[in-house]
Amino acid sequence: MDNQSLWKLIRDSWIKIQASFNPAIKPLVAKSELNIREWMLLLAALTFEPEDITPSHLMVRGPYTSSDQYLTRLEHVAEKGFLLRVSKGRFNLSPEGREAAFEFIKGVREAMVSAKLLPTQESLILAEMLERLVNNCLDTPPPPDTWSITLSHKLMPAIDPPMPFIEQAISCLSAYRDDAHLASWQSSGLSAIALESMTLIWRGQVSTLDELTEKLSFRGHPQEVYIVALAELRARSYLSGYRNVLRLTEEGKMFRDSVEAKTDQYFFSPWTCLTEADKSKMAEILNQM
Repeated sequence: MDNQSLWKLIRDSWIKIQASFNPAIKPLVAKSELNIREWMLLLAALTFEPEDITPSHLMVRGPYTSSDQYLTRLEHVAEKGFLLRVSKGRFNLSPEGREAAFEFIKGVREAMVSAKLLPTQESLILAEMLERLVNNCLDTPPPPDTWSITLSHKLMPAIDPPMPFIEQAISCLSAYRDDAHLASWQSSGLSAIALESMTLIWRGQVSTLDELTEKLSFRGHPQEVYIVALAELRARSYLSGYRNVLRLTEEGKMFRDSVEAKTDQYFFSPWTCLTEADKSKMAEILNQM
């Protein structure tokens, strides 16, 4: 099995695993008065320790969202008592926040085990192969840097029971994919907002400024920021058209294609630790889910 197909199968299986624990976390999320993005901030705060959590920390992996938006979310979580303000823009977990984060993790992992998505023997085989792959990602010299996967790896549980380990290992691979993607374009000097705008046009998801602004409204940027980003793309001859007709030029398509190719190159480089037999066995087990 080729790496791309196997990665798609891993991601599809991850969705299946997440479906098994979603009912368990809904009451906890509802009771907290936090949304799921804000809950993820609590888990992020755990991984940043002993450092504080700040918008700057969050923007390393997610440079597409505004600093003000991250700060607003952190302030709201602090208002609910789950974070403590250390200083302006700096927070750490309160005792209540720490307890809630661990309760969240415990509930998620118990639900995964109860779901019995795979027989124990197959689960252990899959967990061991994913452990080998994750460790090889961590040990592979840059590029990419391993900022995101290293933080995700802090939440790895014991390998037995295997399903929580499998889920966190896939989360680590997703984090490494983010590391690889960041490394694929940041040296170009293009801004994160311009790159994300370009990606949506490249995927055919938007074709006007209004569609772009609406699609990315959760990032917390005003439309003026996207006007500047589009101007940045035009200055590089990557974009033609204006507000109502946004199209990538051939040069723009070639650049965005190269970003994707370089992302794959970095991401799949550590996968050499898996033999063809390993990949076939992994696919066989994943298909059972």
